[in-house]
Amino acid sequence: MPGIKGDEFLIIVHKKYPGIQSILITGHADEKAVERVKKEAGTYTVLSKPWNPNELFEAVQFCCSKY
Repeated sequence: MPGIKGDEFLIIVHKKYPGIQSILITGHADEKAVERVKKEAGTYTVLSKPWNPNELFEAVQFCCSKY
């Protein structure tokens, strides 16, 4: 995403809409960024590219079941 990193975007969204569930799919996250987005954005999980379709499906199901 031009101009902002995905983890930074999710943190901003979480501050404005704290009830939103999020999943981060990335090819460039280091451990610090992963821990930060989980802590500061309430991100359910971080999947690395290429992601496993079953893991993504399970994560989406979990996030949707919260509503």
